[in-house]
Amino acid sequence: MHHHWELLVVVYLFLGGLGAGLFVFSALMTFMPNPRYKPLAREAAILAPFPVAIGAGLLIFDLGSPQRFWRLFTTVQWTSPMSMGSWLLIVFTGVAFLHMLLMVYPVRPEGLRLGRRVLRLPGEATRRTLRRLLAAVGTPLAVGVGIYTGVLLGAVPARPFWNTPMVAMLFLFSALSTAAATLLIVATRQARHGGDERFTSERRLLYTADIAIILLEVFLVIPFFLHSALSTASQARSLDLVLGGPYTLPFWIGFVGLGLLIPLVIEVVDLLPLIAGRSTKSHARVLGYVSAIPVIVGGFILRWVFVFAGQESHFG
Repeated sequence: MHHHWELLVVVYLFLGGLGAGLFVFSALMTFMPNPRYKPLAREAAILAPFPVAIGAGLLIFDLGSPQRFWRLFTTVQWTSPMSMGSWLLIVFTGVAFLHMLLMVYPVRPEGLRLGRRVLRLPGEATRRTLRRLLAAVGTPLAVGVGIYTGVLLGAVPARPFWNTPMVAMLFLFSALSTAAATLLIVATRQARHGGDERFTSERRLLYTADIAIILLEVFLVIPFFLHSALSTASQARSLDLVLGGPYTLPFWIGFVGLGLLIPLVIEVVDLLPLIAGRSTKSHARVLGYVSAIPVIVGGFILRWVFVFAGQESHFG
């Protein structure tokens, strides 16, 4: 069967959600009083804008006439998810880049020297206020981007597999989970340079957040099937694509098994001794990679299944 949306759209949906999730975590850690989370908040802020920008660039090339992409930004159509989503992406990307710059730009008492001129930079107190302001403004934008990656599919009424609000929420929580997994990899790689106490705090935070998010994803999968099964006959038949059809194994083994259940078990098993103070650093580094990588792979498979399976569903 011919698919109008190919792999580039899948990559865009994945990267857009990942960038949004990273910003949310950076913003939350920015407001946390514990200074141990500041380095990880900085890393999340550095990473956040690039997946969204790269994903949007890939989407432009997938339009078929990439030289016309600027037309998306010359009009505002309140009833068009594509138009509103395009503006949401560009505003969020701008906020994310500004937030990143405030996180990484060095503070020099004499200011920034530009040739013979000196540009006075804001002090740390002003920078902290601006970071918090951008974090507060950018968080709802990031949540909107995470939801939009699912709304983009649901806006196509001719595909019953997509016609449920559960898709947008599932994509949002998957974006947050893949962001938590990415930060867990970052924290694990930097563990050799940081103190054990900071690494323990970061792991406890990320494990706790990801366990809660994965459980939410599990409880969203259930109503997704119930909503589709009890809706129109076409929506009920569209479930056959993942209930014995060609996308059954990728969905249940790739997403549910690899992306949800296996990481959930690993993270719970590692979190319990971590809370009790009995987890070793070398042991934690192995489990950090083992639990994080399947989450990221499963998040990508989720979008691959929905993009391609949805295009094969139809009314009638």
